[in-house]
Amino acid sequence: MRVLLLGSQLVFLMVLGYWLYLFPIQMLLYWGVGFRIATLMLVIASVLIATCLMIYFRTKTSRIWLRLFVNFGFGACYFTSLSTSLIVLLNYMISITDVIKGGLLCVTTSLLISYAMFQGRTIRHKTVHFRSNKITCSRHIVFISDVHLGTQSVAYLGRLIKKIQDANPDFVLIGGDLIDGSHIVLDDLIQFKDLTMPVYFVTGNHDYYLKHSATILANLKEVGITWLDNEVVDMDGIRLIGVNDNQSLKEKEAVVSRYYNNDFYNVAIVHKPSLFDRLTNKPDLMLSGHTHNGQIFPFGWFVRLYFSKPYGLYQSGESYFYVSSGVGTWGNRMRLGSVNEIVHLNLSSI
Repeated sequence: MRVLLLGSQLVFLMVLGYWLYLFPIQMLLYWGVGFRIATLMLVIASVLIATCLMIYFRTKTSRIWLRLFVNFGFGACYFTSLSTSLIVLLNYMISITDVIKGGLLCVTTSLLISYAMFQGRTIRHKTVHFRSNKITCSRHIVFISDVHLGTQSVAYLGRLIKKIQDANPDFVLIGGDLIDGSHIVLDDLIQFKDLTMPVYFVTGNHDYYLKHSATILANLKEVGITWLDNEVVDMDGIRLIGVNDNQSLKEKEAVVSRYYNNDFYNVAIVHKPSLFDRLTNKPDLMLSGHTHNGQIFPFGWFVRLYFSKPYGLYQSGESYFYVSSGVGTWGNRMRLGSVNEIVHLNLSSI
């Protein structure tokens, strides 16, 4: 069974690797100089690419060359392959010369990559208002998720920290996937100490992918971050319920149910948006991330097949659920059809 699973994964990665890395080169050589790459060479190259992808996804490697190779494939190569596929489809509808095909490929790829890189660097603000008779005094909370420090640079984190400090919230909530890459060390997070308000954090899946993740998580206090390790914090009638990601849905449900207290305005922070509908006693507000809202078109469609609530604000009775698209990116620093966002939660009494 394990061999069958590995085999199917390898075949999938071969197809993906061919489409991302080889298909544009194959077509560009054919359109440009009429050269056809031998099928055997394409198969061998696809196997090698699939092997690299499998090593990357199944290990906690910190090899820079491998990280760059994968990020390049899911960034620039993706848009090149998308442009190539669209041109091939266009050629079925109208006859165009190979020279025009090559020109279209260069132009469309350049435009898509430039726009996606701009979107990947831009941080936007989104404000959501909540009112409840449980809230004794107004609060301004900043919620961020999916920073992915490692894919994103320390300089990008500095820009993010400055924007949060300028907003001057009462406290900051981080909904997981703060770190992403085994080359990241605790000192890379030191800029969080520049924030003058409390910072609370729950883990996401990527926070456990690092070889030394346990060491970083255990020492987050040193950089001004409080890890809510299946724990709660009460302040002025608000209860923050932090739920770790490395546990089953049933275990996550038990954490929220255990700490839910109707005397408080309950805010649960859970990385993946798959828990809200399972809860009988839903918190007043649940916050999640993880999906990136697809990050790059058309992956948002696939996200919607897996998560019933992939992005935005949802309501069930008196309970609200907000799923953020994240403030960082995974794999590459690009976005298309989604945005990086800092979410401002304004809580006030009725």
